[in-house]
Amino acid sequence: MKRTLIIATTAAALWCAHAPADAQSINIRPIEIAGFGNAINPMVCDSVLYFASNRKSNVAVTYTDHDGQLLYRLYRIPLHHKRPRGRARLLLEHGNTPANQIALGINPQSKELLVTQNEPAAGRGEEPSGYSIYRYGDTRTAQAKNLALQTIGSNAAYAAFSPDGRTLYFASDMAGGAGSTDLYYCDLKNGQWTKPRSMGSNINTDKAEIAPFVHPSGKIFFSSNGRSDSRRLDIYYTYREGDTFAEPRRFDPIVNSVGDDYGIFFSDNEEWGYITSNRYGTEQLFFFKQEFPRFPEAEEMQTENYCFTFFEETAANYDTTQFQFRWRFSDGAELMGLEVDHCLPGAGQYIVTLDVLDKVSNEDLYTIADYPIAIEKPRQVNITTNARATAGTDIIFSANGDNITDFTPSDYYWDFGAGNKFKGKSVSFRFEKAGTYKVKCGTIAVEDPTIRLCTWVEIEVTEN
Repeated sequence: MKRTLIIATTAAALWCAHAPADAQSINIRPIEIAGFGNAINPMVCDSVLYFASNRKSNVAVTYTDHDGQLLYRLYRIPLHHKRPRGRARLLLEHGNTPANQIALGINPQSKELLVTQNEPAAGRGEEPSGYSIYRYGDTRTAQAKNLALQTIGSNAAYAAFSPDGRTLYFASDMAGGAGSTDLYYCDLKNGQWTKPRSMGSNINTDKAEIAPFVHPSGKIFFSSNGRSDSRRLDIYYTYREGDTFAEPRRFDPIVNSVGDDYGIFFSDNEEWGYITSNRYGTEQLFFFKQEFPRFPEAEEMQTENYCFTFFEETAANYDTTQFQFRWRFSDGAELMGLEVDHCLPGAGQYIVTLDVLDKVSNEDLYTIADYPIAIEKPRQVNITTNARATAGTDIIFSANGDNITDFTPSDYYWDFGAGNKFKGKSVSFRFEKAGTYKVKCGTIAVEDPTIRLCTWVEIEVTEN
């Protein structure tokens, strides 16, 4: 007996595409700044590169530490097409001496400067003071104030802000930590920083974690030499999930070398950045740029819908005055009729049974057949965004791979058109004009970078 299952509405699945073997590539090269030797801990803000260097810059006065080494001081240099151009100048003309200053953090909201520094030894043979984080309110007068992060008797270094300026991350060797230095964070409440909390055992190891950097996408980059895949100091990233942090992922193997790699700055669109590395023997700044990967043609994202119409086409062979039909579903539902509508609870394996009953006595006569049905989720990158998008307003787009079962997504790559491309699980974008826009998001398999999947959604943007 021929049987037909007619489905009224269902979700189409995306196909698995195999692109050419051109996994996302990163180019990296050292940056030469005239007259500078060691240079560390880059930071970029408003097209200016900030860094620390122990370059001798004053022929009349020389400041050294207790070992006779030149002190690190903070410098700034303009960027042209993302590269340094022009003359590097001291950031804090008066505040750089005689402190040893090694790292700069900039509050993205207030633009206040947080400087990691210590004071030199008070006299010959004495040790310098430990590192602390100081706030500089004005770069001309350079009045410093210790941030007082409740790390008394311990070092605190490498201040980094969340994009909203309300969470501060830093490294410290305070008592009770897991290793030589751990990562901590404080939240701003009632104008004060809360007591530091450890980023936890997912992040901190029995060795060193340093140099956090918080990206607008939500990624938190840091360096560690204590993880199972660490060679020396290598760069990793994680996400904050409430009061916990996701298991870190090791950053690109080209950026991570056989030397120490730390102090990363990464552009908002994750196309380029700077790091510190001693891969060539001395600590230098390196510029890196990653090419946006190519994806197969994107397929429209499908709405998950598990509602179907079930119909038995041989019904014409039955006398409907004598017989009736009962549909039994393995999810527990029972429906009567030649044609029934039923919504299954989700993807999975189901059995649909069709019985013939005597219409007068309501007795079961026989079962026509059992139908096995395999319902799959649409294989796609799921994209979510604001229910209503308005021109000139930031819109948050998020992606997940919950529907992808045959590979592990490495990351998510967004294309908003007109050359606007970004990387990250969650990104912010602003359409300046009202209209209809196609937003694409692709991902690459961790297991095999030639396996790629891309989805698009249509966004209606209205006037504000």
